[in-house]
Parts: sequence; C-alpha cells; structure tokens
Amino acid sequence: MKDYEIRRKDRAVDENAALEILKSGSFGVLSTIGADGYPYGVPVNYAYDDGKIYFHCAKNVGHKQDNLRFSGKVSFTVITKFVF
Repeated sequence: MKDYEIRRKDRAVDENAALEILKSGSFGVLSTIGADGYPYGVPVNYAYDDGKIYFHCAKNVGHKQDNLRFSGKVSFTVITKFVF
C-alpha cells in the first residue's frame, strides 16, 4: 500500500491530541470489510480505555462480528463538534 503524506498539514494532530479526541468523543463510525468484498460503516457509541476501543455488539453474531472475524483491517472515525 502506498504511504501518502498528509495534504492539509494544518489539520494534522499529534498522537497526544488524537488520544484526547478518543477519550472525549462519545460516538464514531466503525468501518469494516466483509467476505463479500463490500465495505460496511456503522455509527457506534464507544468507550476508550487503556489503548483499546470498546463498542456494543451482539454476542458472537451480527454483521460487525462477521466482518471483524473476516478481517482485522478496520477504520474508526470519531465524530466531534463541527467547526467551519
């Protein structure tokens, strides 16, 4: 995979700032990929603790669980207040 350099350097945050965003957020979008090759993005409430992100899902069943078992490649986007 190609390593892209951030285009808008004025919007970059360091690791400490990213951790603060994770700690202060309350919901985000978990994006996964399924065995069928299709992406799946779903809004989730979450908790962040000790380097781990926790979110609700059914026990051992469901779309999120199936996709997470298929591939550990995920993306998680935290939603914060909008600033224009």
